[in-house]
Amino acid sequence: MGDRKRTWDQRKERIKDLFDMHRQERRGVLVLIGILLVLSAWVVWEQWLRPPFVPDLTEQRERIEAWVALQTVQQADSTAVDLFPFDPNTIGREEWKRLGLTDRQIDGVERYQEKGGVFRTKRDLGRMYTIGEEQFAQLEPYILLPEKTTRRERGTQGAFQDRPKREWTTTSTRPEAGDTGIRKSMTYARMAPRPVEINTADTTALIAMPGIGPAFARGIVKYRDMLGGFVSLDQLAEVYVLKDKPDALLKLKSLLILDPHAVLRIPINTCTAEELAAHPYARWKVAKPLIAYRSQHGPFTDVTAIRGCAVISEEVFRKLAPYLSVE
Repeated sequence: MGDRKRTWDQRKERIKDLFDMHRQERRGVLVLIGILLVLSAWVVWEQWLRPPFVPDLTEQRERIEAWVALQTVQQADSTAVDLFPFDPNTIGREEWKRLGLTDRQIDGVERYQEKGGVFRTKRDLGRMYTIGEEQFAQLEPYILLPEKTTRRERGTQGAFQDRPKREWTTTSTRPEAGDTGIRKSMTYARMAPRPVEINTADTTALIAMPGIGPAFARGIVKYRDMLGGFVSLDQLAEVYVLKDKPDALLKLKSLLILDPHAVLRIPINTCTAEELAAHPYARWKVAKPLIAYRSQHGPFTDVTAIRGCAVISEEVFRKLAPYLSVE
């Protein structure tokens, strides 16, 4: 009996020795237990207690719905197109809709006509910013206008209008002594050429003017089409073939006039970055930030509101503003 009690006491002593720790060891064990408890709580939270994450897809859904709606409208428009021969100068709003144009596109055409714009060739309609290349290619075979203006039609633009005539003045006197016939003196007078309207004239009309060769004419028309029209004759200095030619510029300014109503403007509230970047005064450096600014702040109330965009300096605004509209 005594041996059994002695054995039991020895075991108790061994157990006490096993858990007998000094103060620093007990602190270390407590810290370790605390860390284990925190980790266990984190695992339990992540695995069973944390609510499931539901991403906010509202913006993505709105974009998808807008894209689907746009595709639906475009498909509906394409199926509703009723092509027929037409003169863009005489048809009305309903006829434009039959041809597949949207209300916004028709508004752009009507604004152009209200400002005195006239479609003289098929390509004039294709220069409208509201009409895309693919849509114009679809309409072009049905446009009842010539591919190019004729000599007589260009006269209405100023190139051959009332072409100056050579005036001959003949005077005769009675024969004097020693004369074998009638003495005649003939004088030749040539009238000065009439100015050409630069925003509607083609290369042929420009070449017909004295001192304007094919290179100058092509350069002027190409840059004019990129701009959408000239708002000042001073812009001729920006034409590549006319740079560093002050004498030629002075002569051109005396031969040309411009109609600011013929300028095609970009609808800044509806155009894409690609359409705006095509303009020489915008390019991608201005187009991308300006369209992003519009997306963030909403449509512009007037053209001066684009100054709120950081990339629009005073110089950029002065040059670009005449080519923008908020309509």
